[in-house]
Amino acid sequence: MASDFKINKQGIAKLQRELEREFARNPIRVPIVAEASIGGASGGMVVNYNGPVVTVNGDHAQLAWSNDTVTQSQSVSEIAPGFADVADVVTKVLAALQVLGLSDGDANEVREQAEIVLKEVTKEQPDAGVVKRAVTMLKGLLAAAGAGVAAAVTTETAEVARGLIEALSGALAG
Repeated sequence: MASDFKINKQGIAKLQRELEREFARNPIRVPIVAEASIGGASGGMVVNYNGPVVTVNGDHAQLAWSNDTVTQSQSVSEIAPGFADVADVVTKVLAALQVLGLSDGDANEVREQAEIVLKEVTKEQPDAGVVKRAVTMLKGLLAAAGAGVAAAVTTETAEVARGLIEALSGALAG
């Protein structure tokens, strides 16, 4: 009787695909609360049984995944003289983007304009006109949040946006 039993591999594969689709549509979220240092260990431990979790902290982190051999390198771009303040403020704009309450389209446009500025200021001879146009676009995109008329703008985020606009103006003048 045991010899009559056969595993239906196609059925199992189909069930697995259906379960994966269902979990993709309805992810399971488990809140984790890490207590202060316990027994000398710092932070909490997360165990994820459904897939890989990668947490990277710090600048210039590099990861390799499922590779037999890996060669990684990094190039550091120098900011052209006279453009350090602009680059600093633009990175602050990117860091504050989450809290500004901009629409997805405006947030994407801010990222694009910021990339234009950062790419230009790392050139040996940056075009000041390109930088000025992109910074002007950034100020215009931040204006809705600065005026408090964007979707999820609070008084605090409007103040952050106004501060960033002023900093962008000052960085261009400097």
